Amino acid sequence: MLSVDGLDVHAGPVRLVRDVSFGIGPGERVGLIGESGSGKSLTALSLMGLLPEGVTASGRATLDGDDLVGVPERRLKRLRGREVSMVFQEPMTALNPLMRVGAQVAEVMTLHGRPRAEARERAVHLLGRVRLPRPEQIARAYPHQLSGGQRQRVMLAIALANEPRLLICDEPTTALDVTVQKQMLELIAEVAPALLFITHDLAVVASVCERVVVMYGGRVVESGPIREVFTNPRHRYTEGLLAASRLTPRGTRLPTIKGSVPAAGGFPDGCVFRNRCPHATEACEQEPALTGDGHAFACWHPAG
Repeated sequence: MLSVDGLDVHAGPVRLVRDVSFGIGPGERVGLIGESGSGKSLTALSLMGLLPEGVTASGRATLDGDDLVGVPERRLKRLRGREVSMVFQEPMTALNPLMRVGAQVAEVMTLHGRPRAEARERAVHLLGRVRLPRPEQIARAYPHQLSGGQRQRVMLAIALANEPRLLICDEPTTALDVTVQKQMLELIAEVAPALLFITHDLAVVASVCERVVVMYGGRVVESGPIREVFTNPRHRYTEGLLAASRLTPRGTRLPTIKGSVPAAGGFPDGCVFRNRCPHATEACEQEPALTGDGHAFACWHPAG
Protein backbone atom coordinates (compact mmCIF):
# COMPACT_ATOMS: atom_id res chain seq x y z
CA MET A 1 0.00 0.00 0.00
CA LEU A 2 2.80 2.42 0.98
CA SER A 3 5.98 2.07 -1.04
CA VAL A 4 9.08 4.16 -0.24
CA ASP A 5 11.98 3.75 -2.65
CA GLY A 6 15.32 5.60 -2.50
CA LEU A 7 14.07 8.48 -0.33
CA ASP A 8 16.68 11.22 0.25
CA VAL A 9 16.33 14.37 2.36
CA HIS A 10 18.74 17.31 2.01
CA ALA A 11 19.27 20.56 3.89
CA GLY A 12 21.36 22.42 1.33
CA PRO A 13 24.45 20.28 0.68
CA VAL A 14 23.90 18.15 3.80
CA ARG A 15 22.25 14.78 3.21
CA LEU A 16 20.05 14.05 6.24
CA VAL A 17 18.25 10.92 5.00
CA ARG A 18 19.86 8.61 2.47
CA ASP A 19 18.35 6.01 0.16
CA VAL A 20 15.58 4.91 2.54
CA SER A 21 13.32 2.17 1.20
CA PHE A 22 10.54 0.18 2.88
CA GLY A 23 6.89 -0.71 2.41
CA ILE A 24 3.69 -1.14 4.40
CA GLY A 25 0.92 -3.50 3.34
CA PRO A 26 -2.83 -2.96 3.92
CA GLY A 27 -3.58 -3.24 7.64
CA GLU A 28 0.09 -3.73 8.50
CA ARG A 29 1.78 -2.05 11.48
CA VAL A 30 5.43 -1.11 10.99
CA GLY A 31 7.74 0.46 13.57
CA LEU A 32 10.47 2.95 12.63
CA ILE A 33 13.07 3.01 15.42
CA GLY A 34 16.43 4.57 16.27
CA GLU A 35 17.95 7.22 18.50
CA SER A 36 17.01 10.88 18.15
CA GLY A 37 18.83 12.28 15.13
CA SER A 38 18.61 9.05 13.14
CA GLY A 39 16.23 10.48 10.51
CA LYS A 40 12.94 8.90 11.62
CA SER A 41 10.84 12.05 11.85
CA LEU A 42 12.32 13.55 8.67
CA THR A 43 11.30 10.40 6.83
CA ALA A 44 7.72 10.75 8.09
CA LEU A 45 7.54 14.49 7.38
CA SER A 46 8.75 13.79 3.84
CA LEU A 47 5.79 11.46 3.30
CA MET A 48 3.41 14.15 4.57
CA GLY A 49 5.02 16.99 2.60
CA LEU A 50 5.69 18.85 5.86
CA LEU A 51 9.46 19.31 5.81
CA PRO A 52 10.81 22.58 7.26
CA GLU A 53 11.72 25.42 4.92
CA GLY A 54 15.06 24.81 3.24
CA VAL A 55 14.80 21.02 3.60
CA THR A 56 13.89 19.04 0.47
CA ALA A 57 13.04 15.42 -0.34
CA SER A 58 13.69 13.37 -3.45
CA GLY A 59 13.17 9.77 -4.45
CA ARG A 60 9.86 7.94 -4.71
CA ALA A 61 7.05 7.34 -2.24
CA THR A 62 3.56 6.26 -3.25
CA LEU A 63 0.37 5.46 -1.36
CA ASP A 64 -1.81 3.14 -3.44
CA GLY A 65 -0.24 4.68 -6.54
CA ASP A 66 -0.55 8.32 -5.41
CA ASP A 67 2.83 10.09 -5.36
CA LEU A 68 3.77 11.71 -2.05
CA VAL A 69 7.19 13.21 -2.87
CA GLY A 70 7.82 16.02 -5.33
CA VAL A 71 4.17 16.73 -6.09
CA PRO A 72 2.45 20.15 -5.98
CA GLU A 73 1.22 21.42 -2.62
CA ARG A 74 -2.40 21.50 -3.82
CA ARG A 75 -2.23 17.75 -4.46
CA LEU A 76 -0.67 17.09 -1.06
CA LYS A 77 -3.47 19.06 0.59
CA ARG A 78 -5.96 16.68 -1.02
CA LEU A 79 -4.07 13.64 0.28
CA ARG A 80 -3.19 14.89 3.77
CA GLY A 81 -5.88 14.14 6.31
CA ARG A 82 -7.85 12.04 3.83
CA GLU A 83 -5.46 9.37 2.54
CA VAL A 84 -2.66 9.73 5.12
CA SER A 85 -2.78 11.38 8.56
CA MET A 86 -0.23 12.01 11.28
CA VAL A 87 -0.32 12.15 15.09
CA PHE A 88 2.49 14.29 16.46
CA GLN A 89 4.45 14.00 19.70
CA GLU A 90 3.20 17.15 21.41
CA PRO A 91 -0.50 17.93 20.92
CA MET A 92 -0.31 21.39 22.49
CA THR A 93 1.79 22.58 19.54
CA ALA A 94 -0.47 20.82 17.02
CA LEU A 95 -3.86 21.92 18.41
CA ASN A 96 -5.19 25.48 18.04
CA PRO A 97 -5.50 26.93 21.58
CA LEU A 98 -8.21 29.36 20.42
CA MET A 99 -10.59 26.77 18.96
CA ARG A 100 -12.86 24.37 20.78
CA VAL A 101 -11.86 20.74 20.44
CA GLY A 102 -14.98 19.66 18.56
CA ALA A 103 -14.55 22.46 16.03
CA GLN A 104 -10.97 21.33 15.34
CA VAL A 105 -12.05 17.75 14.70
CA ALA A 106 -14.90 18.95 12.47
CA GLU A 107 -12.67 21.36 10.52
CA VAL A 108 -10.56 18.50 9.14
CA MET A 109 -13.71 17.01 7.62
CA THR A 110 -15.19 20.24 6.22
CA LEU A 111 -11.88 20.98 4.47
CA HIS A 112 -12.44 17.76 2.53
CA GLY A 113 -16.04 18.54 1.61
CA ARG A 114 -18.17 17.11 4.42
CA PRO A 115 -21.18 19.33 5.35
CA ARG A 116 -20.67 21.32 8.58
CA ALA A 117 -23.61 19.86 10.49
CA GLU A 118 -22.57 16.32 9.60
CA ALA A 119 -18.95 17.10 10.52
CA ARG A 120 -19.95 18.45 13.95
CA GLU A 121 -22.00 15.34 14.66
CA ARG A 122 -19.23 13.01 13.50
CA ALA A 123 -16.69 14.95 15.61
CA VAL A 124 -18.55 13.99 18.78
CA HIS A 125 -18.74 10.38 17.58
CA LEU A 126 -14.97 10.33 16.97
CA LEU A 127 -14.21 11.75 20.40
CA GLY A 128 -16.20 8.87 21.86
CA ARG A 129 -14.46 6.39 19.57
CA VAL A 130 -11.06 7.35 21.02
CA ARG A 131 -12.50 6.63 24.47
CA LEU A 132 -12.85 10.18 25.76
CA PRO A 133 -15.47 10.39 28.53
CA ARG A 134 -18.49 12.63 27.95
CA PRO A 135 -17.56 13.43 24.30
CA GLU A 136 -20.25 16.12 23.99
CA GLN A 137 -18.64 18.01 26.87
CA ILE A 138 -15.11 17.42 25.58
CA ALA A 139 -16.17 18.81 22.18
CA ARG A 140 -16.99 22.14 23.84
CA ALA A 141 -13.67 22.33 25.73
CA TYR A 142 -10.50 24.16 24.74
CA PRO A 143 -7.19 22.22 24.56
CA HIS A 144 -5.80 23.76 27.76
CA GLN A 145 -8.78 22.38 29.68
CA LEU A 146 -7.79 18.79 28.89
CA SER A 147 -5.04 16.56 30.25
CA GLY A 148 -2.08 15.50 28.11
CA GLY A 149 -3.58 12.08 27.50
CA GLN A 150 -6.93 13.59 26.51
CA ARG A 151 -5.27 16.03 24.09
CA GLN A 152 -3.39 13.17 22.46
CA ARG A 153 -6.69 11.31 21.98
CA VAL A 154 -8.12 14.43 20.35
CA MET A 155 -5.18 14.38 17.93
CA LEU A 156 -5.95 10.75 17.16
CA ALA A 157 -9.62 11.63 16.53
CA ILE A 158 -8.52 14.37 14.11
CA ALA A 159 -6.18 11.94 12.33
CA LEU A 160 -8.99 9.38 11.91
CA ALA A 161 -11.67 11.90 10.89
CA ASN A 162 -11.57 11.18 7.15
CA GLU A 163 -10.81 7.45 7.49
CA PRO A 164 -7.29 7.61 6.01
CA ARG A 165 -5.61 4.52 4.59
CA LEU A 166 -2.37 5.18 6.51
CA LEU A 167 -1.80 6.57 10.01
CA ILE A 168 1.65 7.90 10.95
CA CYS A 169 2.37 8.27 14.68
CA ASP A 170 5.53 10.16 15.69
CA GLU A 171 6.36 9.43 19.35
CA PRO A 172 2.69 9.86 20.35
CA THR A 173 3.08 8.47 23.88
CA THR A 174 6.43 9.94 24.99
CA ALA A 175 4.93 12.63 27.25
CA LEU A 176 2.31 10.33 28.83
CA ASP A 177 2.53 8.43 32.11
CA VAL A 178 2.79 4.65 31.96
CA THR A 179 -0.90 3.89 32.52
CA VAL A 180 -2.15 6.41 29.95
CA GLN A 181 0.57 5.30 27.54
CA LYS A 182 -0.65 1.71 27.70
CA GLN A 183 -4.23 2.79 27.04
CA MET A 184 -3.15 4.97 24.11
CA LEU A 185 -1.11 2.17 22.53
CA GLU A 186 -4.02 -0.26 22.81
CA LEU A 187 -6.27 2.33 21.21
CA ILE A 188 -3.87 2.99 18.31
CA ALA A 189 -3.51 -0.74 17.65
CA GLU A 190 -7.31 -1.07 17.65
CA VAL A 191 -8.28 1.84 15.40
CA ALA A 192 -5.33 2.35 13.03
CA PRO A 193 -5.91 1.25 9.42
CA ALA A 194 -2.27 0.74 8.35
CA LEU A 195 0.33 2.20 10.71
CA LEU A 196 3.83 3.69 10.63
CA PHE A 197 4.84 4.06 14.29
CA ILE A 198 7.95 6.14 15.04
CA THR A 199 9.65 5.75 18.41
CA HIS A 200 12.94 5.22 20.22
CA ASP A 201 11.19 2.95 22.75
CA LEU A 202 11.73 -0.67 21.72
CA ALA A 203 9.20 -2.05 24.21
CA VAL A 204 6.50 0.21 22.78
CA VAL A 205 7.14 -0.79 19.18
CA ALA A 206 7.23 -4.47 20.15
CA SER A 207 3.76 -4.16 21.68
CA VAL A 208 2.19 -2.46 18.66
CA CYS A 209 3.98 -3.48 15.47
CA GLU A 210 4.53 -6.58 13.34
CA ARG A 211 7.60 -5.40 11.43
CA VAL A 212 10.40 -2.99 12.29
CA VAL A 213 12.73 -0.71 10.33
CA VAL A 214 15.89 0.37 12.20
CA MET A 215 17.42 3.72 11.17
CA TYR A 216 20.77 5.27 12.03
CA GLY A 217 22.60 8.13 10.36
CA GLY A 218 19.67 8.69 8.02
CA ARG A 219 19.93 5.15 6.64
CA VAL A 220 18.02 1.93 7.09
CA VAL A 221 20.51 -0.43 8.76
CA GLU A 222 18.17 -3.36 9.47
CA SER A 223 14.56 -4.38 8.83
CA GLY A 224 12.34 -7.41 9.16
CA PRO A 225 9.67 -9.12 11.27
CA ILE A 226 9.84 -7.66 14.75
CA ARG A 227 10.14 -11.02 16.53
CA GLU A 228 13.05 -12.06 14.32
CA VAL A 229 14.92 -8.74 14.48
CA PHE A 230 14.52 -8.45 18.26
CA THR A 231 15.57 -12.05 18.98
CA ASN A 232 18.27 -12.30 16.31
CA PRO A 233 19.63 -8.79 15.56
CA ARG A 234 22.25 -8.73 12.80
CA HIS A 235 23.40 -5.11 12.65
CA ARG A 236 25.66 -4.09 15.51
CA TYR A 237 23.60 -0.93 16.07
CA THR A 238 20.39 -2.95 16.54
CA GLU A 239 22.30 -5.27 18.87
CA GLY A 240 23.39 -2.27 20.94
CA LEU A 241 19.89 -0.80 21.10
CA LEU A 242 18.44 -4.08 22.33
CA ALA A 243 21.19 -4.58 24.93
CA ALA A 244 20.62 -1.08 26.30
CA SER A 245 16.88 -1.66 26.59
CA ARG A 246 17.00 -4.89 28.58
CA LEU A 247 16.57 -5.09 32.33
CA THR A 248 19.83 -5.87 34.12
CA PRO A 249 20.36 -7.41 37.59
CA ARG A 250 20.59 -4.92 40.42
CA GLY A 251 24.13 -3.70 40.94
CA THR A 252 25.27 -4.40 37.38
CA ARG A 253 26.05 -1.71 34.85
CA LEU A 254 23.49 -0.99 32.13
CA PRO A 255 24.99 -1.65 28.68
CA THR A 256 25.26 1.48 26.54
CA ILE A 257 26.30 2.37 23.01
CA LYS A 258 29.51 4.35 23.28
CA GLY A 259 29.56 7.93 22.11
CA SER A 260 26.54 9.82 20.87
CA VAL A 261 24.65 10.47 17.65
CA PRO A 262 26.65 12.99 15.57
CA ALA A 263 25.13 16.26 14.44
CA ALA A 264 23.61 16.44 10.97
CA GLY A 265 26.32 15.94 8.38
CA GLY A 266 28.73 14.51 10.97
CA PHE A 267 28.28 10.79 10.29
CA PRO A 268 31.33 8.99 8.92
CA ASP A 269 31.63 7.72 5.35
CA GLY A 270 31.21 4.01 4.79
CA CYS A 271 29.24 2.40 7.59
CA VAL A 272 27.54 5.29 9.38
CA PHE A 273 27.87 3.46 12.73
CA ARG A 274 31.59 2.63 12.52
CA ASN A 275 32.81 5.47 14.80
CA ARG A 276 30.71 4.02 17.66
CA CYS A 277 31.01 0.31 16.87
CA PRO A 278 33.46 -1.87 18.88
CA HIS A 279 33.65 -4.32 15.95
CA ALA A 280 34.63 -1.77 13.29
CA THR A 281 37.57 -2.56 10.99
CA GLU A 282 39.05 -1.02 7.85
CA ALA A 283 36.35 -2.82 5.85
CA CYS A 284 33.78 -0.56 7.50
CA GLU A 285 35.23 2.44 5.66
CA GLN A 286 33.26 1.12 2.68
CA GLU A 287 29.48 1.43 2.71
CA PRO A 288 27.75 -1.94 3.26
CA ALA A 289 24.72 -2.77 1.15
CA LEU A 290 21.37 -3.64 2.72
CA THR A 291 21.05 -7.34 1.95
CA GLY A 292 18.78 -10.18 2.96
CA ASP A 293 15.38 -11.54 2.02
CA GLY A 294 12.75 -10.68 4.62
CA HIS A 295 15.27 -9.90 7.37
CA ALA A 296 17.71 -7.40 5.80
CA PHE A 297 20.76 -5.69 7.33
CA ALA A 298 23.73 -3.56 6.23
CA CYS A 299 26.77 -4.60 8.30
CA TRP A 300 30.25 -5.90 7.47
CA HIS A 301 30.53 -7.72 10.81
CA PRO A 302 26.97 -8.88 11.63
CA ALA A 303 26.00 -10.25 15.02
CA GLY A 304 24.68 -13.78 15.45
